[in-house]
Amino acid sequence: MLRSLRLFYISQGEGNKDRKIIAIALYVLIILSTTILVLSILPQLYDLLYGDSQVTQILNNIIQGSNPDDIALSIMRWEKEYFYNPYSMFNPNSTLQKIGLYKINGSYRLFVRNAPVSWVIHSRLANCGEYAKVFVYLMNKKGILARIVHTPGEDHAWAEYMSNGFKIVVDPSSNRVILDKRKFAKDKNWSYIESYNISNVSDRIDVSDEYIERGKLNVYVLENGNPKTGVYVVIKSPHLMRLYPSRYTEPRIVVFKKTDKNGSSSFKLGEKEYIVEVRKNYLILDMVYSKNITVKINEEVNISFDLAKEEGELRLRNF
Repeated sequence: MLRSLRLFYISQGEGNKDRKIIAIALYVLIILSTTILVLSILPQLYDLLYGDSQVTQILNNIIQGSNPDDIALSIMRWEKEYFYNPYSMFNPNSTLQKIGLYKINGSYRLFVRNAPVSWVIHSRLANCGEYAKVFVYLMNKKGILARIVHTPGEDHAWAEYMSNGFKIVVDPSSNRVILDKRKFAKDKNWSYIESYNISNVSDRIDVSDEYIERGKLNVYVLENGNPKTGVYVVIKSPHLMRLYPSRYTEPRIVVFKKTDKNGSSSFKLGEKEYIVEVRKNYLILDMVYSKNITVKINEEVNISFDLAKEEGELRLRNF
């Protein structure tokens, strides 16, 4: 009898211990979720409160005159002196850096991808995409037409602007003017290059031919032998994932489009190996069918899918 009572109290004690552990875990989860939520809305709130005045102050401090080329050089010089690169500072053992917090001159700054320009300036943290975004935004604020240029599959961004009717290309992250675009792109294994308007991101222009030579890929999608209209064809590049597996854990999306009435989509791409995915949508899920293909310069290559005959993989939609 005494032994049974002792076992009962022990089991009760263990149950209380388990409940305490669960309660602590839930508390930590709530704190983390709240922190992530606050950090995600903080840049937008900062932009709403301080964005215009901050940008105006920056422009007044760094720019004199109205010549587009002088303004461009002034912005790039300022960016070079002002920003810190988070990738070059990254310490994989730092928990704070894993959530985007970096210590700069004694103060903690939060690096947020796709943040408003005002927050990028406030944080003083910029990779190539942020350099280009700030440059283009400030140029536009001075009334100069400028656009971001980027390689979606290879994760680099730079900028272009108009000066006296000529397009000038610059790479703000390396503080240089690009005089020879083909030389700039040489040996970088780029897939596809586009420019876009940061005020209207749907305004995109394929500028690949200014930088690289390309081949053509035709994708044909069938279902039971009939053309399948309106399914997405997604082109991905595994290049960076193979070069830097710790930083890039998945292939990067290069470009995507829907199949036409003939069940086909065509792409002009740089020479390399690609992953071609056909995605049949079911609300938030996609049935994904994929194949590898190599595109070569000035050659045309065809690839076909029959969704009724091939095995797919169900995934969450992520593009």
